[in-house]
Amino acid sequence: MPPHLPTPEARAQGLPGSDVYRYSHLLYIDELHRDHGAVSLNVEALHAFKDTILIARNAELKSEQSKKSDWLAKGGFETGRDYPWGPASVKRMEYINYEHLKIACGFELHLKARLLARDVVIHEIDAKAPGCKDLGLKQVHRPVKRAELLRATNYMFDGKSNYLPGLKNGSLRFSWLIEKPEYASALELEAEVLAVIDEFRELRNQIHFPGDLLETPRIGALQQTIEEFLTKFLNSEVIDWSNSLIQAHKMNRRPIERLSDA
Repeated sequence: MPPHLPTPEARAQGLPGSDVYRYSHLLYIDELHRDHGAVSLNVEALHAFKDTILIARNAELKSEQSKKSDWLAKGGFETGRDYPWGPASVKRMEYINYEHLKIACGFELHLKARLLARDVVIHEIDAKAPGCKDLGLKQVHRPVKRAELLRATNYMFDGKSNYLPGLKNGSLRFSWLIEKPEYASALELEAEVLAVIDEFRELRNQIHFPGDLLETPRIGALQQTIEEFLTKFLNSEVIDWSNSLIQAHKMNRRPIERLSDA
């Protein structure tokens, strides 16, 4: 964990706790804390992805798919052989809505990591806070940079810790990141990738209405399986990138192990 860095104003007060910050508000104090926060978000994203059957039992799913393909090639039901149900495939079908929820959650966390590393404020800004009305309104339509926030407000001490009064407890809305052109552009991802992420964002809502069918043409049009797509994306955009930040800042944490594509 990176060190807490007291501001001169907080230090000058000489009060107990004046060198302590609300942890999430440290994201905007310097590049070390910003990038440490981005890595932490990516780690949480990986927890969500790796908790899915799609990733955790990928090898089993591939083996089961191979057996299904062989079954079809040899005539399927016409041969009198039963359909080769596999335990991983059955489990994934049973938990499909929960799977989509976790995948969407993982993507959302990673997108916020990308924005944070590009100096974008990922907290929602309180337009009612002194000096923050303009930024709060602008944030609905486009990313607000850290420098803009710190020009509008500064760290204050509440008797226990330092904090930025212009920040709400919530973070940017997932829909903004995909649907608002300036947010989507700031993510620096290919349009195809953003479209797939957006379909998972919609799929997650099926957990509220189980049984409803939702078309996913962008996922269906991929020239690879969704398992292959996710594994490549996580290895390059989440894991390798996080490891580059860990190395650049010599963070006190081990490199993140890449996913097997077996």
